Amino acid sequence: MTEYTALRAGLKEQLEGVERLHPGASYNAQVEEFREQEYPQLNGITYLDHAATTLYSSSLIDAVSSDLKKSLLGNPHSLSPSSLETTRRIQDTRVRVLQLFNADPEHFDVVFCGNATAAIKLVADAFAAHSNDSGSGFQYRVHEDSHTSLVGTRQVAVDSRALSSRQMNEFAGSRDKDGFGLMAYPAQSNMTGERYPISWAGTLRENRPGWYTLLDAAALVTTSPLDLSDASTAPDFVSLSFYKMFGYPDLGGLIVRKASSSILRSRKYFGGGTVSFVMNPLGRPSNSLPDAVRKSGDPHEFLEDGTVPFHSIIALDHAISDHKRLYGSFKKISQHTQALGTLVFESLKTLKHSNGVSVVDIYTGQHPSDPTSQGATFAFNLRKLNGSFVGFNDVLKLASVRDIHLRTGGLCNPGGVMKWMDLSEHEMRKNFAEGKRCGDEWDLMNGKPTGAIRISLGAMSTLDDVARFLSFIDEFYVEKTVSCTATELSPPSSNISRISKISIYPIKSCAAFDIPPSKSWKIMTQGLEYDREFCLIHQGTGKVMDMKMYPKMALIKPFIDSETRTLSISCKQTPVDLRIPLDESLPTHSHPITKKCNSKVCGDTVVVQAYSEKRISEWFSEALGVPCTLARYPSAPDGGGRYMKNHLRQPNGEIPIALRNESPILVVNRRSLDPINETISTTGGKLSDISVFRSNIIVDGPQPFDEDKWLQLGFRNSDSTIQLLGPCRRCHMICIDQTTSERSPEPFVTLSKLRTINGKVYFGQHGTFISDSDEQTGSIRVGDELDITYIDLDTSDTDSGESCSSGNTAITADTAVDNPEPAVKHEPAQASCILQ
Repeated sequence: MTEYTALRAGLKEQLEGVERLHPGASYNAQVEEFREQEYPQLNGITYLDHAATTLYSSSLIDAVSSDLKKSLLGNPHSLSPSSLETTRRIQDTRVRVLQLFNADPEHFDVVFCGNATAAIKLVADAFAAHSNDSGSGFQYRVHEDSHTSLVGTRQVAVDSRALSSRQMNEFAGSRDKDGFGLMAYPAQSNMTGERYPISWAGTLRENRPGWYTLLDAAALVTTSPLDLSDASTAPDFVSLSFYKMFGYPDLGGLIVRKASSSILRSRKYFGGGTVSFVMNPLGRPSNSLPDAVRKSGDPHEFLEDGTVPFHSIIALDHAISDHKRLYGSFKKISQHTQALGTLVFESLKTLKHSNGVSVVDIYTGQHPSDPTSQGATFAFNLRKLNGSFVGFNDVLKLASVRDIHLRTGGLCNPGGVMKWMDLSEHEMRKNFAEGKRCGDEWDLMNGKPTGAIRISLGAMSTLDDVARFLSFIDEFYVEKTVSCTATELSPPSSNISRISKISIYPIKSCAAFDIPPSKSWKIMTQGLEYDREFCLIHQGTGKVMDMKMYPKMALIKPFIDSETRTLSISCKQTPVDLRIPLDESLPTHSHPITKKCNSKVCGDTVVVQAYSEKRISEWFSEALGVPCTLARYPSAPDGGGRYMKNHLRQPNGEIPIALRNESPILVVNRRSLDPINETISTTGGKLSDISVFRSNIIVDGPQPFDEDKWLQLGFRNSDSTIQLLGPCRRCHMICIDQTTSERSPEPFVTLSKLRTINGKVYFGQHGTFISDSDEQTGSIRVGDELDITYIDLDTSDTDSGESCSSGNTAITADTAVDNPEPAVKHEPAQASCILQ
């Protein structure tokens, strides 16, 4: 029995125990029967991000498609038969939405909008307009554990404060007959899954008659019912997203308590369909007589500007029906997800390393066995054997390779991050000053996480999803034996190495151009000539494209003709090759038109020369199926250029790196791939070719991983050297086959087990060329012999408390770039694929 099989069997036994005590607590067996047919997109996938969006069923898409093909639907603002039919169906769907929440149409209305954020903004804009009319402004109280969209409402309030649950309870319960304001809070934290009392709304209304409540129910209603049957105690406004409930359509809503709707009339703007009378006279409108009169009916009549997304609303009607057919009710979904969530929660809480240190920090004070206080969404971080944190981006990379879909980062919940990561306002501002931005890859700063890992279950989640996730954590992040700091490699048989291959990547993230063995190639401090001098930029975003997002870039093959000084580019998807002159100063060439533009690479803003000729952009767009064009990094860049990253060992002076990610040169020892492939072969995985590591120089070292101890490589035919700067951190881009562009889990999965330290995966060494010539240039060719100079590990302080996860390597926390020598300025860990 495999470890996974044993784990699943144990979980199944626990789930069956829950079902015996609480019949109907889980419908796991039923969903397993129809999941393959209804959710074919989940084949081989463990999807644990239902809080972001749940998944649509095949039968829903079939029903919507069939309906649209046979129905004639007109614009609801017209009075034709097809338009009246559309209006009727919208009205019916509006009622069905209210019925989902036991909301009486006599007391409630639903306004359709883009998403929950649009619903929140609708309320915020109305309160801001009302405040401008009154001249006094409104006060705003928001729960500390709120989504960014709720936090943003404070920008239009005159007084805003974030409150804890205790403070929220006290505020709602204290009497104030004269105040005017809005109190907003989530029904369930989008970050931690903790649930908050809906009853705060009724308490506030009783004690503060001038205050309103805005409930963000988007996270809650993904898997749980919301009861609005008592209009006297229900929130005034409820925001939600239907794609979080049904997967499709992409639509949001604002449920409005009609008794509280008058304040929403304060909005100044009006769009088509929301007015009963309007005119547009020449000149200035009259100040004494109205030129527009808003509709006076239900809230949706004066709040839904323009034509509503009627096809999406009709699709929502099908979504409600299909969901009910498959799952019955949200109460049943809640019971199922809470049962599975309890298994996840209890399993994570009990995980320990061999020394007793807990593997998981779960960020909630509640237990999922109580659905009133905790949902099936969990935020957490992982700890290593010594108690320090694993970077959440490293977990995301490995999970992605294993086809486990989860969420990492700040989770759009700044208050939750501050609370659970124990980050003060000062630390948050300091992190920002040092470069931290929402959505970036800085996961650890000054020893603390900047966010968390989040998993969230949904209606179609199964026991297998839970088992695969827990097996993943156990396999990669639970240290079952204490490993030593380093394993001594046997003394090398020789300190001489030989260059077996030289490659450059003229277009960043595209295929390699291998230097012919008979040719010498120019090498400089900033790297090999023409290496990553060009790039592709997306014509929509302006960002430099990379193979991680566009794997077909591996199929674009460059060829440099040194005789004609041209770059030829070929691809199977295009009928003809493209030729670009390399030397713009030669008058014999017909030079394509370029223009300067700003772009982004690895978080840095760069100025590149983009090729604006249509034939060039069309060639690359056809090759990749993406609107893009070629750009070149100039030899004398505006703004000072890009330089080698600070976390590497620094030679004297700043080293330019052009479009390379972190350093000028990447060196790989061919022998180090052998133990990786030997391990892969024992699992039946796909063996890896050395090309996936996208190195510049491949050497035949004395033995595997000998490069971990190299300080420099000296050319035997000159006084020049390649100074090594530190090991190369890896991401799942190495899983892309360089000849087919297909992805596979290897070699990243095996490297994660054999070559991990400080939570990072390493293979290869960064380097820079050092020459005794004034120009700091030289030449290099296949077959060159190199003298290896080794780091004196005996003089290094190796008592770091960190260890590599394999006995096959000499890499330690001292030689790893995340813990450089004291003289080197430290840059917080930034997960990136080196030298794409």
